[in-house]
Amino acid sequence: MSFKLLKLKVRSKGCASCTLTAVRHLLKIPGVKGVRAVGDYLIVVMDPSVDHNRVLNNEELNLYYRVVHWEVVEEAPHGFKLSNG
Repeated sequence: MSFKLLKLKVRSKGCASCTLTAVRHLLKIPGVKGVRAVGDYLIVVMDPSVDHNRVLNNEELNLYYRVVHWEVVEEAPHGFKLSNG
Protein backbone atom coordinates (compact mmCIF):
# COMPACT_ATOMS: atom_id res chain seq x y z
CA MET A 1 0.00 0.00 0.00
CA SER A 2 1.32 3.43 -0.89
CA PHE A 3 1.05 6.60 1.14
CA LYS A 4 1.83 10.28 0.71
CA LEU A 5 4.04 11.79 3.42
CA LEU A 6 3.81 15.42 4.43
CA LYS A 7 6.59 16.75 6.67
CA LEU A 8 5.41 19.65 8.86
CA LYS A 9 7.06 21.92 11.36
CA VAL A 10 4.42 23.70 13.40
CA ARG A 11 4.45 26.24 16.20
CA SER A 12 1.62 26.68 18.64
CA LYS A 13 0.14 30.18 18.70
CA GLY A 14 -0.43 30.05 22.46
CA CYS A 15 2.05 27.64 24.02
CA ALA A 16 5.56 27.14 22.67
CA SER A 17 5.83 23.55 23.89
CA CYS A 18 2.34 22.38 22.88
CA THR A 19 3.02 21.28 19.30
CA LEU A 20 2.30 17.58 19.89
CA THR A 21 -1.35 18.34 20.54
CA ALA A 22 -1.48 19.21 16.82
CA VAL A 23 -1.60 15.43 16.25
CA ARG A 24 -5.18 15.37 17.56
CA HIS A 25 -6.21 18.03 15.04
CA LEU A 26 -4.36 16.38 12.17
CA LEU A 27 -5.98 12.98 12.77
CA LYS A 28 -9.45 14.52 12.34
CA ILE A 29 -8.68 15.56 8.75
CA PRO A 30 -10.25 13.19 6.18
CA GLY A 31 -7.58 11.18 4.38
CA VAL A 32 -4.99 11.45 7.17
CA LYS A 33 -4.06 7.92 8.26
CA GLY A 34 -1.48 8.69 10.93
CA VAL A 35 0.95 11.20 12.38
CA ARG A 36 4.38 10.62 13.87
CA ALA A 37 6.73 13.02 15.61
CA VAL A 38 10.29 12.86 14.28
CA GLY A 39 12.57 15.43 15.90
CA ASP A 40 11.06 18.90 15.41
CA TYR A 41 8.77 17.65 12.65
CA LEU A 42 5.44 15.91 12.36
CA ILE A 43 5.17 13.37 9.56
CA VAL A 44 1.59 13.18 8.31
CA VAL A 45 0.71 9.91 6.57
CA MET A 46 -2.06 10.46 4.01
CA ASP A 47 -3.90 8.59 1.30
CA PRO A 48 -2.03 9.25 -1.97
CA SER A 49 -5.12 10.82 -3.53
CA VAL A 50 -5.41 13.50 -0.81
CA ASP A 51 -4.15 16.96 -1.71
CA HIS A 52 -1.65 18.19 0.89
CA ASN A 53 -3.43 21.57 0.86
CA ARG A 54 -6.30 19.88 2.71
CA VAL A 55 -3.94 19.62 5.69
CA LEU A 56 -2.17 22.96 5.23
CA ASN A 57 -5.45 24.90 4.93
CA ASN A 58 -7.33 23.09 7.71
CA GLU A 59 -9.21 25.73 9.72
CA GLU A 60 -8.93 24.01 13.10
CA LEU A 61 -5.21 23.38 12.73
CA ASN A 62 -4.57 26.98 11.62
CA LEU A 63 -6.64 28.34 14.50
CA TYR A 64 -4.12 27.02 17.05
CA TYR A 65 -0.91 26.47 15.06
CA ARG A 66 1.28 28.16 12.50
CA VAL A 67 2.98 25.96 9.90
CA VAL A 68 6.54 27.28 9.69
CA HIS A 69 7.84 24.69 7.20
CA TRP A 70 6.31 21.96 5.09
CA GLU A 71 7.25 19.65 2.27
CA VAL A 72 5.87 16.57 0.58
CA VAL A 73 8.59 13.95 0.97
CA GLU A 74 9.27 11.02 -1.32
CA GLU A 75 11.08 8.98 1.31
CA ALA A 76 10.39 8.56 4.99
CA PRO A 77 12.96 10.21 7.28
CA HIS A 78 15.72 8.04 8.74
CA GLY A 79 14.36 5.85 11.51
CA PHE A 80 10.73 6.30 10.43
CA LYS A 81 8.73 3.12 9.89
CA LEU A 82 5.12 2.50 9.01
CA SER A 83 3.65 -0.41 10.89
CA ASN A 84 1.34 -2.90 9.20
CA GLY A 85 -1.34 -2.36 11.77
